[in-house]
Amino acid sequence: MHSNALSIKRGWGQVLMGTALLWGATSVAAQNSAPRIGAILPQSWPSPSQAQEMHEGMLLALNTLPISPTPTLVLMDSGCDAAKAELAAKALVAAKVDIVLGGFCVVGAAPAVLEQAGIPMVSGNAERFALGDLVLQTGRVGPRVAEATAATLRRETGLRVTAGGACWMDFAPELSSKFDAALCPTLSPDRSRWPEVEGLYTAAFRKPFTASAARGYAAMELGLAYVKKRRGGARPAAALAEARQTQTLLGPVPLGDAATPQQAMQLLLSARMPRLAPRETQALNALLKAKACAAAAATDSEPKWRDQPFELASCQSGRQQLAAR
Repeated sequence: MHSNALSIKRGWGQVLMGTALLWGATSVAAQNSAPRIGAILPQSWPSPSQAQEMHEGMLLALNTLPISPTPTLVLMDSGCDAAKAELAAKALVAAKVDIVLGGFCVVGAAPAVLEQAGIPMVSGNAERFALGDLVLQTGRVGPRVAEATAATLRRETGLRVTAGGACWMDFAPELSSKFDAALCPTLSPDRSRWPEVEGLYTAAFRKPFTASAARGYAAMELGLAYVKKRRGGARPAAALAEARQTQTLLGPVPLGDAATPQQAMQLLLSARMPRLAPRETQALNALLKAKACAAAAATDSEPKWRDQPFELASCQSGRQQLAAR
């Protein structure tokens, strides 16, 4: 009887040990499996070349920043269309990605779709929106600030001003013939790191480093920071909170309610101004004085213009903008 009991105990011991080993192997396999990072890019429209540069920036960060195993990147196309971005988000949920990088051209309902699945998102949009707690937003322009600023400019100066041109994706100030002026977002890169990343990109892809590539790189920095914290055992909310502290190539992640910096946008004016009413001409001259390239010295300028979150694009290019006549 004793021998049989011992034999049974040994049998159960072997089963339990085998089960423990199986669970251990499963746990290790799960821990060692490569994370999956999703990306929603405007690949088909409006600029496949810029989407490619964003993709390359992501790949550069993915292959040069220390994390093991290297995450798998799953790409989806938005075509800069809200409905397509939503479908892309649903596809990434089905692909079981750990985090999504998106919002580069359109945000839409993608954050809501991902939040429902408990998947965080990094939005690379130039503008911040009222989104949920699972979204890190890199944009420096606060919610509705761009359009409100454009509305003020239109009302006070009589100029046809847009805050929705192509420059909101490529960050290259350009003006359509339909408008007299355009508000465009600006980047605020970490100048101490830019040369190194630029050199790596140029060596890897044999072409110049661009704003689009930098945006992809910075978004991936945040994605990798989140994944590393999760692999270290942090819960999703804690991992996202720690990732928010990352100093990216494009600077820190702004808080949702952070004020929009005065250099967050550029105002690009047409070389040919329309004929304006006297009151509008006066307002435009006051604006140009307040936002002159030596604006710090213009303490007597109107605060209404001095405190607006933009600078003249002509100051960036080194050309002083002349006052309207």
